[in-house]
Amino acid sequence: MEKMVNCRYWKEYQGLNGWLMFCSAGAFAKKLSPQEAESCGCTADQRSKCQKAMESNLGYGLVPEIVEPVTMKEKTAADETVTIR
Repeated sequence: MEKMVNCRYWKEYQGLNGWLMFCSAGAFAKKLSPQEAESCGCTADQRSKCQKAMESNLGYGLVPEIVEPVTMKEKTAADETVTIR
């Protein structure tokens, strides 16, 4: 059987109770940069289709979060910030 979604994170296999289809990036809470998402075809439209496929097959679905990469300057500023309670 040909894969329903052509993506390296999309997994499909025949289980005892039927087909299992899920996004491994979403299942493991992977965060993708916009460039990573574009390279594997993880557009907003495609995430919507994957979400619907998982919900109809498993009852729920998780897709990866798309986040802007943190620059070294932002990371250093965040590391220097101290919160006093």
